[in-house]
Amino acid sequence: MTNRITRENLRQQLQNLIYESDEISPVSQAQSEKLVEIYNYIYNSPSLPTNLIIETLCNPGYYSQKRASLNFPSIKYKTFLSASQQIALEMALSNSPITLISGTAATGKTAIAKNLVQAAIDCSYKVLILAHNLAALNPYYNLVTYPFLLSQQENYSQRMVNQLRDHILHNLARTRMDYLPLYLLPDGELAKLRTPAILETLLPEIVGKTNEQIMEILRSEFTEFAHLAEPRLQLLAHRLQQLLPFLQEQLRLMQIYNNLSEVEIEELANQLVANPQVTIMGTVSDFMQLENKPLWDSDFDLIIVEEANLLNWRELIFLSGLCQKLVLFGEDIPRRYFSCYSHIQQHQENHNSRRNSFFRNFFNCFQWLQENLSPAYVYKLREQFRLHRKIAETVYPVICDHWVYTHYPNIDYNVSNLSQIARGVTWKNMSERLTVSQSVGEKIYELVENLTQTLSSEIISEIGIITFSETQRDNLREVLTANHPQFSPIFIGTAKEWSGAERRIIIVNCMTACSGGPNNIALEDINIALTRAKDQLFLVGDHVLWQESRSPIRSLLYQSSLSIETQVVI
Repeated sequence: MTNRITRENLRQQLQNLIYESDEISPVSQAQSEKLVEIYNYIYNSPSLPTNLIIETLCNPGYYSQKRASLNFPSIKYKTFLSASQQIALEMALSNSPITLISGTAATGKTAIAKNLVQAAIDCSYKVLILAHNLAALNPYYNLVTYPFLLSQQENYSQRMVNQLRDHILHNLARTRMDYLPLYLLPDGELAKLRTPAILETLLPEIVGKTNEQIMEILRSEFTEFAHLAEPRLQLLAHRLQQLLPFLQEQLRLMQIYNNLSEVEIEELANQLVANPQVTIMGTVSDFMQLENKPLWDSDFDLIIVEEANLLNWRELIFLSGLCQKLVLFGEDIPRRYFSCYSHIQQHQENHNSRRNSFFRNFFNCFQWLQENLSPAYVYKLREQFRLHRKIAETVYPVICDHWVYTHYPNIDYNVSNLSQIARGVTWKNMSERLTVSQSVGEKIYELVENLTQTLSSEIISEIGIITFSETQRDNLREVLTANHPQFSPIFIGTAKEWSGAERRIIIVNCMTACSGGPNNIALEDINIALTRAKDQLFLVGDHVLWQESRSPIRSLLYQSSLSIETQVVI
């Protein structure tokens, strides 16, 4: 089985890829039409990323002499980056058509991507950020410019209008403007007056008034100042008189956003759509829907894809035709786990009718590109910044096939409220015969209760619980946070909802009654679950059942550094 396509066979293979979908729907038809458009450009004037992919398909290791015209200037790093991460970022900032950055979980891919996005925003480049799990986009919400999130429920233009309206209502129109001139100290009594409702009533009354008249207004109309002594009330009145122009401008700025009409909001949204500094982000699935079809005709300067190891060939070629530069961030998937890789399984099922297709034989396009792109376009991260070394030495041999260095400077091993914790990975053994979800919830509740008693109640916000199904998640939320309000700071979510997140202590519910068994749990979900804990990782499940599975957790159970407790002792 050759790892390339002959030029004579290229046209047929691409046509098979374009029309491979067995589902006949408006969405698949629209996607195929766009792919046909990109396909036609291949033999005329393809985009730089598409050209590189096509040339590499026919000639692995191909190096393109063509360059994008982004020309990023020298940048200052917005967050800490190691030397290895800085090299990866420099490659992403280069004018090469594609940069592929791979690394297992916690190797700092998102930190690199955030620096890249901010550099693109600073240069006024049009950026699209995509991921497969919505939770993976959380780190991008605090960008300098307000990012707009795509949706399947409404078209792109209407989505922009609605998001802008919500942003105005919840942010701009309620902006805190309680700052004072630098020569004045903070005034707690003055701060009580600085809300739109009070300022709208108060400011017209004090215009042109003397200090004594303002004092009388404060006494008669604001009971919260009745307790103030005469000198303090006099100072407050003087401050109001002194800052009157300043407060009037503050009120005006607040009212501008509150009084925008629907037409003005829509016009503002249309201007934002055309503004290259407005970053667009969403899931790959949302972007590929008809609601966001107007974006398919956009010419993005830069497209960044997180979790790119979940892309299929159609999505990859589709995205490559829309940009000057394509940057892919993805995880290394050991070949020994391909059989339990959910995305690949689904892809195989959709290709039963085309057994001789190149794109079926090499279904993992990210892995293929990593192995066949010129080394000038590929960089592998081999250091991690999250897991304590005792967790890392247990987990990483299970989920990757190379050594991962633990980057010590960024890991705090001396957190005061965790000084008593025995860091590492612990398996809490429970028989799968306990099929009542409530029993599992009670056991995890006891574990959390024990942790808070042993360590500190302040540690609650540093505990997280991961499940492999929504049913498990809902059951645990009911048992823990609904019945015990003190545990409400604990985030309980599915593995996909934990993408990009971390906590000091993680508890993974490995009871499989609601998730279809160990062999049906996606490899990407397992990788997420095993790499969210910074100091201690607990797994609760049936030791024997997982030993009989094909899951990576089976390998975890044979790690000598894993602590197994046959009975849950609380």
